[in-house]
Amino acid sequence: MQRTEPANFVQSLKHLPETWNDFWFAPVALAAINRVRQLFAIAIALQFVAYLFWVPQWLSGDGWLGSQAGLYLIGQGMPDTGSQYRWSILYWLTSPLAGQLVCLMGLLASVLMFLGIGHRLAPVLAWGCMMMVHHRAPWLTMPSEILMSAGLLYLSIEPGQSTWIRKPADESVDRPRVLANIALRCLQIHWILWVGLSFASMLQQPVWWNGEAIGVLSQQGAGWLGKISREDTIGQLIGLVLLLLHAATLACLCNRKLQSLGIVFTILLGLSYILLTGDMLLGLIAGAYALAFVPHGVPMSNIARKI
Repeated sequence: MQRTEPANFVQSLKHLPETWNDFWFAPVALAAINRVRQLFAIAIALQFVAYLFWVPQWLSGDGWLGSQAGLYLIGQGMPDTGSQYRWSILYWLTSPLAGQLVCLMGLLASVLMFLGIGHRLAPVLAWGCMMMVHHRAPWLTMPSEILMSAGLLYLSIEPGQSTWIRKPADESVDRPRVLANIALRCLQIHWILWVGLSFASMLQQPVWWNGEAIGVLSQQGAGWLGKISREDTIGQLIGLVLLLLHAATLACLCNRKLQSLGIVFTILLGLSYILLTGDMLLGLIAGAYALAFVPHGVPMSNIARKI
């Protein structure tokens, strides 16, 4: 056994270039990314609907965070603040109508994205409209929006095939493409990094070590569990389970043999975000990233049966 293990390791190193090439550049059917794009489109459409309720009033010239206040808060004219990289048409068009138009354009782009109309133009337009809001008020950006904006860029690599325009019967609409695989791999790696960094951030916070995190969240009015004492045993157990769930998700998604389990854990993570933080969009976008790991042609019910 001691002789075969080094030999297997050396043999795997010999196949490393082939494995790397297959991982990134093996063609994948366009239909594999369709469901991912559509769930992203639903989440992003809901985000732009939410924007309509506050962006025109808050980010207009005389709103709660007027244009002058916005420039001050991003540190305009101050070195090392990154203000020179902030761009948004809402800094110059200060009417509430401009904010409404940005939100409506983003909503329209997400609908086109769901239908597969416009190909790469739809996710790029949705990303641009979202950046209009983010760069205008970066301190109001939520975790779900960060995941959405990254997903839009990856989907612009290859958004998949149209579900609206019917192709001729003799044309292969499900032809495999390398760009579809690259887009899916970028989504997968981004989610793994996000879960890993979230887990590392949680470990740096003392409230997760002493079991007070869930109680703190409930006292801040987050989540659907109501008020929970910081010393409550149930709250401490929930916090411990959430920590373990992040670690288990990370471990399983990085192991091909356990990736089906990692998909289920990702969905459970999304449900826990909804339950503990009340962020519906964060839970929905976690489900969209989970779909990026599902092999084409394998329904989610089959993955659940493997557990």
